[in-house]
Amino acid sequence: MLLSRTVDEPIAEPNGYANAHFRIEPCVSCPIAGYLIVSPRVAVSSLSQLSSDARSSLGNTLAAATRAIEAVVRPERVYCLLFAEETASVHFHLFPRTYWLLSQYMRTHPTEREISGPRLLDWARNTFRSPISDDYQRTTRAIFDGIDRNI
Repeated sequence: MLLSRTVDEPIAEPNGYANAHFRIEPCVSCPIAGYLIVSPRVAVSSLSQLSSDARSSLGNTLAAATRAIEAVVRPERVYCLLFAEETASVHFHLFPRTYWLLSQYMRTHPTEREISGPRLLDWARNTFRSPISDDYQRTTRAIFDGIDRNI
């Protein structure tokens, strides 16, 4: 007997998670554990183009992914950024700023005294092209397992 899935049911994907309106996937170009990309399932070029249901679930989706990152990675902060420069479609970067990552950045930028999230993210995206920890896959899976399925 085949069971059909309703569009509102969460979907466990091999390399991510999806709910009715958004996909959550690891960032493939900068494989830092906990660095996730949240994209609408229906591509749009502006937040104003999201359906009202998608807009209503956006905050809960971002919060659930952030909670999972915080629980597994334990960063000092999780940055949430929307640029949409590399692709024309809206997507959010959830980027964990850990003590280790910040200390690596400060070692390579000894004259900087203030933390700039955008500069740190840009540096990390240019510096880390392969997983920085041996347990990257396990950590990423734990994050996806920790996402609240009621979003």
